[in-house]
This record gives sequence, C-alpha cells and structure tokens, in this order.
Amino acid sequence: MSLNPRLISARLLCLALLFPVFLVACATNEAQGPILSQQGQPSQTRPQETSSEVLPPAYQPSPWLGGKLLMPHMQGRDVVRIALLLPFSAKNSGVRAQANSMLDAAQMAVIEGGDLRLVLIPKDTGGTRNGAVEAARSAIADGADIFVGPLLSAAVSGVSEEARRANIPVIAFSTDVSVAGDGVYLLNFRPEIEVARIISYSVMQGHNTFALLRNKSKYGDRVESSMQIQTLINGAELKDIAVYPGENGQKNAPIAELAHAEEREELLQIWREEGGVGDPALDPEFVFELPYSAVLIAEGGLRLQSLAPLLPYYDVDPRKTRFLGTGQWFDEKLNREPALNGGWFVGPAKSSIDAFRASFIRVFGEKPLRLAPLTYDAVRTAAAITEITADGTVYIRIDELERRQGFAGATGLFRFSADGLAEHSLAVYQMRKGRFEVLDPAPVAFELEGF
Repeated sequence: MSLNPRLISARLLCLALLFPVFLVACATNEAQGPILSQQGQPSQTRPQETSSEVLPPAYQPSPWLGGKLLMPHMQGRDVVRIALLLPFSAKNSGVRAQANSMLDAAQMAVIEGGDLRLVLIPKDTGGTRNGAVEAARSAIADGADIFVGPLLSAAVSGVSEEARRANIPVIAFSTDVSVAGDGVYLLNFRPEIEVARIISYSVMQGHNTFALLRNKSKYGDRVESSMQIQTLINGAELKDIAVYPGENGQKNAPIAELAHAEEREELLQIWREEGGVGDPALDPEFVFELPYSAVLIAEGGLRLQSLAPLLPYYDVDPRKTRFLGTGQWFDEKLNREPALNGGWFVGPAKSSIDAFRASFIRVFGEKPLRLAPLTYDAVRTAAAITEITADGTVYIRIDELERRQGFAGATGLFRFSADGLAEHSLAVYQMRKGRFEVLDPAPVAFELEGF
C-alpha cells in the first residue's frame, strides 16, 4: 500500500462520507489536566499544544492528516490521544504494507465507533527498537494517553520502558510473551490458546493419538509445549514429533521420519518377498498403520504450501490421517492446496471477521492484512477503557481492560489477563476447496471461573 498523500486523503474522505463523524490526527486541549491511572496517580502533564510532527513525513502534505489542529469540531474539546506506534518506514515492504493496513483499520475503528473524544497520533517506529523508543518519546510529548503498537518484541520492550515511566498502558502486537505484563498487553493470537482449542475439538471427534510437525523456532517450541500439555489434559497421546530446520532447511528427512517411512519400507519388502504384487494398499494382507490419527502442522503461508504435499508423498494420507492447523492456516491463499483439503484449523469468529473485512473492503477497496482486525480491536478497546472527567482529566481504567467477560470486536470475543496476555474465543474450521467451513462456532461468552 502506497503512502501517497493524495490516496490517503481520498481514503479519509471516503470514511467521512460513509460515517457521521470525522477523524483527526491530533488536537490541542484547552483543559490541561493530568492523566491519571487506575490508582489516581498523575502520569504526566499534558503539553500546552501538541507537536506538529505527529506523522511519518510521507503523510505530512495531506490536508486530512498532520499539523497541530485540522478539524474545527475538535477545538476546545477534551480528547483521548491514542498513539499508534507502527513501522511505516521499515525496510521490509511487507512490514510497511502491514503498518499502512493497520493505520486504515485504526481510522475505521475511530469513525465507526462514533466517539468524538478520540484522536489518533500515528508515529513511525521505523521497524527498529531505537525508532520505537523515539516514537514513544515523541508521543508522550504530544500528550498520548495510551499506546497501540508496536509490532516486534524488541520494539515493545523499548517502548514499555518509556511507557511505564509515563504511566501509559500499551496494547501491542508482539507474540513474545516475555514482554507482556506491568502495563503491557499483547493482543495477538496465542499458539497456546489455538492448540488447546484444536486438540480439545479433535479429541471430542474421536482422535486420541496425535503427531506434530513443526519448525525449529520459538513458535515451534511453544506449539510443542502446548501439545504436550493439551494431549495430557484431554487424555490423549502425542506419539510423534518431527522438527525441521527454519527458513530453507531440508524438510524431507523429518517428514519421512514422521511417516515411519523406514518401517513401512521394511514391511513392504517382506510383503514382496512373500509374493505380494501390485498395489499393497489393495492387499488386505499388507497392513501398515501410523501410530497417530491426526497430525498438527504448525506452519503457515508459502512454507505450509510447500510442506503439506510432502506428507502424502511419504504416505501420510489426508484421507486417513486428519491434518490439523493453528491460526496460521486462517489464510485464503491456502484454501486451494489439495493436501490441506479436509483439514481442521482454528480462527476468529466467522461473523465478526467477515463483517470487518466487508466494511474494510467497502471503504478502502482492498482486503485488510493480517494485523488490521487486531488493530481495529485495540483502538476500540482503548476507547472503551478511558474516561474524561469534567476538569479534563483522562482516566485509563485498567480494571476494565482486564474485565473477565472481555470485549467483542472484529476478531470476535477476547479478553486480557492480569499478566498482559490475550485470550481469544476461536472457531474451528475445515479447509474446503475455495472456502472455509465452520465446524464449531466460536463461543459467545467466556467461562468466568478460574480466570
């Protein structure tokens, strides 16, 4: 997605025409009250006026974004400043596109919410820790009440130090749980929750023996640990684990091991020596069964597309062995991969995510990228937990952020625990040619006990 100012102006104009309120990037606030946390302690003093440097330079020429005050309807109004810390100028083009899609989603959240108090302050982190720290400091100088972003763990770690000093909560998108807590909340989908959902559902459908195919990564480690726990909890067994190297490593040997290829070849050799001819699958005398009835493939995207066909190549037949996936399978590009057809996986609530996508496409003319719906939910959540008193004081209600019943958003139902980790209510899907079929809808309410 381009950072062309004219395109941005056109998009915001489209938003303004579709909804009855307007979005601004920043505004002055006549009431200069302190920002208070849940405990009522001032975290910082509002500046007399916000900085004009609140957006990446590419945005500045736009008449809709940038500058100290653009919309007359905001003058003299007490506002809630949401700083959006994203890598608009990251070296990786995919990361830049993700940031722009997230900005679009944040704007849509403000407009659709109809909350006239809200002001977005986009800040460019550059995709680095140092850039994120500078963006956080700039946002604090501009009077930010809450941070949404950044993306990567190093950036979140740097921002959190600045945010804690200013007593500003952070809703970020890193998957690294080590950076959560003490005012930092991570909204990303967690593999632990995804594995728990898909294993529980599979056991209810009669699967009691499982295998895992994963790459050598922290994500793979978390999936394996979760499968060990969830199979134990559900009275099932994790029979086999195959680990292949990262990005471009050799996958054939681990998959052959997972398929018990040597054992099968030995039995096949015996069958031939005893006079077997033709296709052994058609001979009832030749019996070879894998020790598991379902295999979880902890991969996504292009790597999953290249990996999945290797399983049937080594005689792990998806017609006999159920293929399972995490939320990484929730990708329309995967639904035409023949090897994945019939596989089960988890994803956000269908009605919620479909409604968000339809609205996003209607406004921006293109599909949202992966983190866009999470950004939408983060901004709507930030709005829901803030209060402004008569004297202009902004309160951030941490008790509301951690409410056990959670929030309903573009990704469905979700909530935060006191340790800063998110739990999403997930649906179970089946991969069909050209579509995703819901097998088990996402629960519409959380269990409140034990959370």
